[in-house]
Amino acid sequence: MAVHVSSSLESPNHLPLTTCNRKSNKTVSGKRKRRTKRKNHFIEESYTAKVEQLARIKQKQEEDKAAARLHSFNGSCGTSGSGAAFSKKDDKIRSLKSTSTSTKVKSSNTCERVPVHFPEVVLCFEVYHNRRSWLKTQEFLVLGRQFLTEVRDKIYCLTDVIMRKAGQHDPSGYFLIEDVFCNDMREHSAIDYSQPILDWLEHSKDDALEKWECIIAGELQQKQRALLGNEKVHLPVFKALHMQNTRFCDLRFRLGAGYLYCHQGDCKHLIVLRDMRLIHPEDVQNRAAYPLVTFQFKLRYRKCSACKIYRAEKVTVDDKWAPENPCYFCDICYYMLHYENGSLLYSDFSVYDYHHE
Repeated sequence: MAVHVSSSLESPNHLPLTTCNRKSNKTVSGKRKRRTKRKNHFIEESYTAKVEQLARIKQKQEEDKAAARLHSFNGSCGTSGSGAAFSKKDDKIRSLKSTSTSTKVKSSNTCERVPVHFPEVVLCFEVYHNRRSWLKTQEFLVLGRQFLTEVRDKIYCLTDVIMRKAGQHDPSGYFLIEDVFCNDMREHSAIDYSQPILDWLEHSKDDALEKWECIIAGELQQKQRALLGNEKVHLPVFKALHMQNTRFCDLRFRLGAGYLYCHQGDCKHLIVLRDMRLIHPEDVQNRAAYPLVTFQFKLRYRKCSACKIYRAEKVTVDDKWAPENPCYFCDICYYMLHYENGSLLYSDFSVYDYHHE
């Protein structure tokens, strides 16, 4: 038995077991590589086809978008009364890109270069909404040597825009800081708003004193009166100055205290001098760049209630053909709905210019 086994292993007609296994493994490995290669090639081809399909779809969408036109804004259906409105269509489309963007703050709006004189003080000047007194609308950095008129010219208020459009703009106005009325008297037509108040203080001292006691009757003042006794209340000695001749460094004020800005007759804003510091090298060193806008409240604009595309330019009230009341329209939709051949179809409604919220 041992001899038979030995002879069979040493026979040249039989290959060693390890050699057979090695050839078999090489065959299986080659088949596996070819199968993996074919699979990868198929996946690559499917991905390429998918990418080409998406590219064709994207190109078709771009072509359709370029060729698309809104039938309701086609110039062929316009009227003679709305020709001017249709001519603004391209400008309105471009303006849509900036309807939701806030006002950008620029470090300087002038090419003039004026060096800052040292030492100089930088003040943080805040302006609040005329009706929503808790809402800050603007914030500036102003220099102590700047005139108050330079800040007033930078303050934005919708009331000024409306009054200018109505042809009733009033250049008058004043800042009331502590006991000083700073009146803007640059224009010949300007009115000294503080004069009637000063006359009333002089001729109606009893009424003025009573109102002043109500103003200062806060919790802190009551505690001070309880400690110090019932001291007699005295009215402050108010005075008036010209805003164009008054600098911030000429005034006495308290940081964080609320003061008053009044313009256009009776439009009043709370103003606050929030901070004061010396200028440093990291600040803008161009005096002509101040007052420097550091915050601007983002204005909200409504879109047309009809097309939902353009910014609203008009608002109607009690309009029987409008989808809602009040209803906001762009110029194009307003003329298309209310005019035919240049004549108004009906007039039993009110219409106003719309600016922003």
